[in-house]
Amino acid sequence: MKAIYQYRWQAKNTLQQKQKGQTLATNSHEVEQQLLQQGYTQIRITRNFSLPQKPKQNAINAFIQQLAQLVEAKIPLKTALSLLLSQCENPLFYRWLHSILKAIESGFSLSLAFLQAEEKTGYQPLSSQELQLVKMGELSGHLALILKNMAHSREKSEKLRQKVKKILFYPLFVLIISLGLSLFLLFTIVPKFAELYHNKEKTLPLLTQTLFNLSEFLQQQFFFISLVCLFIFSIGIMLQRKTAVITRWSYLCLNYLPLLKPIIRQSRLIFFCQYCALMLSAHIPLDRVLHSFLNKKATDQILQREIQHCLQRLRQGHRFFEGLNPAVFSQTMVQMVQVGEQTGNLATMLNYIADSTQQQLDYQIDLFAQLLEPLLMLIMGTIVGTIIVGLYLPIFDLGGVI
Repeated sequence: MKAIYQYRWQAKNTLQQKQKGQTLATNSHEVEQQLLQQGYTQIRITRNFSLPQKPKQNAINAFIQQLAQLVEAKIPLKTALSLLLSQCENPLFYRWLHSILKAIESGFSLSLAFLQAEEKTGYQPLSSQELQLVKMGELSGHLALILKNMAHSREKSEKLRQKVKKILFYPLFVLIISLGLSLFLLFTIVPKFAELYHNKEKTLPLLTQTLFNLSEFLQQQFFFISLVCLFIFSIGIMLQRKTAVITRWSYLCLNYLPLLKPIIRQSRLIFFCQYCALMLSAHIPLDRVLHSFLNKKATDQILQREIQHCLQRLRQGHRFFEGLNPAVFSQTMVQMVQVGEQTGNLATMLNYIADSTQQQLDYQIDLFAQLLEPLLMLIMGTIVGTIIVGLYLPIFDLGGVI
């Protein structure tokens, strides 16, 4: 497939009204032909130069939701995919969808078309659990229902991810502001106070002298520090292709932070129970359900280890709940799974666990966010306040210094 680029266009419609938009094509001539066929005149086309980006999760969720609605409306799969392809705005997602459409035209099923597209583009927005669900939806004839459930599950997961992301981003943002303000004071204000107190017989307080030494060091080593920061930034850009490794290590580190550990633990439980419930409802065997979670590129290595243990116990003839580690999931979940297995309603019980845990986690995140704001303001005030107090300490003894 030829390279796909994004173009911006402006034109006038049949009513001589100005119109503008964006579209994907291999070249500007193709865009012009498309617009002429739609009756546009006075066409102006410019290529949108931007760095390649992966599609946002909202776009992927919208694709699954729209595909479910089109399939439910009995629209042929080829027609549905062609319609969704015409609405695509991301080049990578466009190539992926185009590969799926070509595979469907060649006679492949949708689940196999997803795998074919991954081989051709190196991109797969669907998880292994979702691929299993699509396959079972095709075999059972309930593809639309499966896709709707997938979209609903993704929507809940995305809301949770955004909340957790906000909690992680907000402290980082405040700390960066505090660091920037502190560096500004050390580079501009502190040297002026150092000149003011220079050649005074009075010994300066330890805090003040420390600030002066730090300011002098930063000014002398500014070039070296800039090179180090530039090197770190360059390394970060080079490692963009290895985001899975970075995310995995970051996730592992965050998992051991006291404040974030309960949130990550409950997020893991929700993810696991949601997809287990979806796949069991689609009549996928339990061992295949668990095996679908195993992925070398997975972020949560703790969950990977526990699922391997569950599979091992399951193959040895034990019940599902007996392989669950209460220290990783929870004792309550293990007990509820046991009840679900005994009553034959495991999928329903797992879905209930996911929903109830989701409600608890939403409450904890909201509470944590409310407590986090004053704590960060206190940290920011302490950093800046320490510098200000250190500068004005000698002034408290005017007779001895000035």
